[in-house]
Amino acid sequence: MDAASTIVGHGKQQTTLLHDIATGNLAHAYLFSGEKHLGKFTVAKWFAAEILTQGQSENEKQATAQLLKKNVHPDLLILDQLWIADVCTDWKVIARSSNVLQEERAKKKVKTDTIGIDDVRELQRRLHETAQKGRLCCLVRSLERLQTEAANALLKILEEPPPHVLFCCTTESLSSLLPTVVSRMRVVEFSPLAPPELSPLLSSLPEEDRLLLLTVAQGSPGIIFRALDNPDVLREIKQQHILAHRFLGSHSLTERFHELLRSLEAGEERLLIRHLLLHLSEELRSEKREQAEQATSFARSLFSLLHLLQSNPSRPLLSAYIALQSAPLTLA
Repeated sequence: MDAASTIVGHGKQQTTLLHDIATGNLAHAYLFSGEKHLGKFTVAKWFAAEILTQGQSENEKQATAQLLKKNVHPDLLILDQLWIADVCTDWKVIARSSNVLQEERAKKKVKTDTIGIDDVRELQRRLHETAQKGRLCCLVRSLERLQTEAANALLKILEEPPPHVLFCCTTESLSSLLPTVVSRMRVVEFSPLAPPELSPLLSSLPEEDRLLLLTVAQGSPGIIFRALDNPDVLREIKQQHILAHRFLGSHSLTERFHELLRSLEAGEERLLIRHLLLHLSEELRSEKREQAEQATSFARSLFSLLHLLQSNPSRPLLSAYIALQSAPLTLA
């Protein structure tokens, strides 16, 4: 299954965007907002393809589609995966999703997944190149990755955009963006999908796996695509689900500490936290009020952990902190 070119759901958003094209009511910048793995960037690529193939014959559309698939169309700029020192340095891998030069990142050995001023300057340089057919589409994934200086530089571009350029960006955190940036873009909201929209994707799996993935996905088709495309991902989801159940059923702080530490050191902390929250929500439906209050308090601790992880703190200390926070809670 080619997840990169498959749109599941979001028919209302697609209809709105097609109407903008048909009526000539295109904004100079769009911002697709919603949770991770909903398919926002996939829709952004589809939107760009619809714009760049407008008025073409079927043969021309097929030729354009091939260029777009390989990210080599001259009128499409994409800033998605970033070069990151010691993490993502394979240019062939990066080229599968990004076609904006990132040489400055390599020279400076940038170690974060944030979009810096050099990245925006490279975008700006490319934006002023003349588009072949009078329109150039620029896609940027996860705009919340912008550093302050980069956000201000992008704001200047949005304030006086080149007339032939259309931006289409995505964000998982609308509130974290500069209000002035958001105000200069047409926001399109994306929501989690209902189970009936996702169920057809899982028809080839055993019932137990289908139910687990629907629960874990929480309306996000991207999570399902990753599990279908990679058996290792499905195995990891199953493992983290078992670990979360074991963690919440344990009375031993030592055991909870070691379970968390293993996941944190393996870099699977977000997946484990997702499973812990899912187990909490499932169990709370039938728990007593005191237990519900304890579970709510622990859930807040998990969200705090997600925030703390952004600063790359000591994993053992975090494991101890969460284990202690969960001490009053045992869900069998």
